[in-house]
Amino acid sequence: MIYLIHIYRCLKKFCKFPLQFISSLKNDIKKDYLSKKLKPGLNVLVLGLPKSGTTMIEEILSEIGFVNQANSVLRIFDNLKLSHHHDLSEKMLNKIPKLKNTFLKRHTKATENNLKIIDKYNFKIFISTRNLLDVMISRYLHLSSDETQPQYRIYSKYDLLEGFKISLIKNHREKEIPIKIFEEWIEKWKKILLKKNFCLLNYDDYKKNNYMYFQKIFDYLEIDRHKIKPILNHHLKIQKLLSKKTLKLNLKQNIYSRTYNFKSQSVRNIIKKDIDTINFFNNNVKYLYNKFNIN
Repeated sequence: MIYLIHIYRCLKKFCKFPLQFISSLKNDIKKDYLSKKLKPGLNVLVLGLPKSGTTMIEEILSEIGFVNQANSVLRIFDNLKLSHHHDLSEKMLNKIPKLKNTFLKRHTKATENNLKIIDKYNFKIFISTRNLLDVMISRYLHLSSDETQPQYRIYSKYDLLEGFKISLIKNHREKEIPIKIFEEWIEKWKKILLKKNFCLLNYDDYKKNNYMYFQKIFDYLEIDRHKIKPILNHHLKIQKLLSKKTLKLNLKQNIYSRTYNFKSQSVRNIIKKDIDTINFFNNNVKYLYNKFNIN
């Protein structure tokens, strides 16, 4: 079944983005069969909150020479029969070739079952975090702008500030409180990081010093630092091009959607000014309800 689904996914991408599909396939074939830059069997899991820089890490790993399991024609991605849509499974990770170089990005929670699965594989693990306030702002700006997202129907009905406030505590699934889910995700992974040899990446560190951020990735993967500069320069060039496009254009023109925010910094500052007194790390959801008078 998963192989038929894989063929369907590939055909769908090819029909929608033929040029990008062919280009991506060529690049992945080159990585798998023509390039010998990486140690065979070096595979990576990127686990992070949505809007914490995980898409950026994906692109960095792709530039280094890793193939994306979730998107490549040359990889089978089995995400069927998961308890939660962000979970891991042995069927999923078993499909990763043992002697090639693959990465997979997930927004996986630190549950007992997910940790057991991770422990069975000798993968390098990146945990991506970011200031929670910025995460929630980025999440809101994306979901209130992308008509394909189920949350769009909820958040887009309100003005900027009211929509953001509602996005903290209301999701398209009943009984889900986004701010609480995100807080718990961070706290649980913090505890795991004290026991595991995983690499913690903070998007705020990238903004302060992007070279040091890249260096941390390269050092953890044991890749020569002299390769950082050309990859970083290419990355910055792509970031600059993407920043000039709207989210809708990126969704339409790219085989793999980029979710970079296109709202101006002034919009982010307006939101931050209104809610800068909130302590985002105390699981104080009742306080949010009272402060914003949301029923």
